[in-house]
Amino acid sequence: MLEKEDLKKVCKLAKLKIDDNEQDDFLGKLNQVFNWIEQLSKIDVSQVDINDLSDMNTTPEHADKPYMNNTREELLSNTKFKKFDMFCVPKVVE
Repeated sequence: MLEKEDLKKVCKLAKLKIDDNEQDDFLGKLNQVFNWIEQLSKIDVSQVDINDLSDMNTTPEHADKPYMNNTREELLSNTKFKKFDMFCVPKVVE
């Protein structure tokens, strides 16, 4: 469990600014995350083979066929900034 002093050190290292009235709430949420990680570390995964790729053969595949869902008019109807059937955007290079 983290204490307020630990939280202050972490915030200083991460260059985070947390108000005094938010510290208790943030500390509670952070401790919940650490409790969850502790629960995960207790799970026995010794029988799990990480190199078992038998499920890779059952990956569904589909044909790679190009298709057009939207027309130019439908796409351009979402903006008021258009000119010559194209989107107009602000200049970003000077």
